[in-house]
Amino acid sequence: MKKITLLMVLIFHYALMAQVTIGSDIVSNRNIVKVQDGVKGVILPYSNIYTSFPRYNASAPDVFDDYPNLVGSLIYNKNDEQYYKYDGYAWNPSRQIQGIYQPRASRLGISSGISIPCISFGIGFCFAGGSPGYLAADNRSQVLVDNLLLKNASSVTVKAAGIYDVGVALVFTGGSFGAVAGVTEFKLTLQVKYTPASDWETVVSKTNYSIVFIVDTQGNKTSSFAQTISLPAGAELRVVPAISSTAISGGALAAYGTDTNASSSYLAARLIKAY
Repeated sequence: MKKITLLMVLIFHYALMAQVTIGSDIVSNRNIVKVQDGVKGVILPYSNIYTSFPRYNASAPDVFDDYPNLVGSLIYNKNDEQYYKYDGYAWNPSRQIQGIYQPRASRLGISSGISIPCISFGIGFCFAGGSPGYLAADNRSQVLVDNLLLKNASSVTVKAAGIYDVGVALVFTGGSFGAVAGVTEFKLTLQVKYTPASDWETVVSKTNYSIVFIVDTQGNKTSSFAQTISLPAGAELRVVPAISSTAISGGALAAYGTDTNASSSYLAARLIKAY
């Protein structure tokens, strides 16, 4: 009985350690599975749409649940005809550079938003609200990473001189109430301080408009843009939101703010070429 048991253990051990070869009679001890055929291909798992992918969760920030045991898995999406790879947090398309592990890119979320109060009597006037802080903690599930190490204790600072693509998106929340009619301007400006002693300089501004009549109830307003810019080491970046109104009013109040949701409010930078 002992001999039979030992034999079964040896056979089972051999089965676990054996290599599987498909399309060839040459076994390689460097692979568990080896596929070799110059005519036929291998069909991997596929899906008709990404909502059928494993770990899909519409309520998750990136619509997929985190699952470390699935890291490295591949699936083909027939809808957009490309493979997706799972990184432990989400499925990433093969035609897109993966932001989480891209060493030359950062995507920063808002750690502190701002409020912009407005008052209208005759014409509108909004008070300066400062600049939101893009120092939120990294969160791979929300694709918030700082691979360029832009975050300092209280500022966003470029560490390496080079040419950068900088993208900014910000959601304005709130609205107005009162007897008012006209247009409200939502403006987003990227500014750079090239040296610690220099002043802030405007690089680019983006403006969206909201038509107001009696009550501004059109929901959140989003401003976004991308700009290629040359930056020296030590340059600081900031985003300045502003609101102005050309509305005519007999008296109205408004309260606006900035949304801190990472899916719609962020600052992203990618190093294209280092100097």
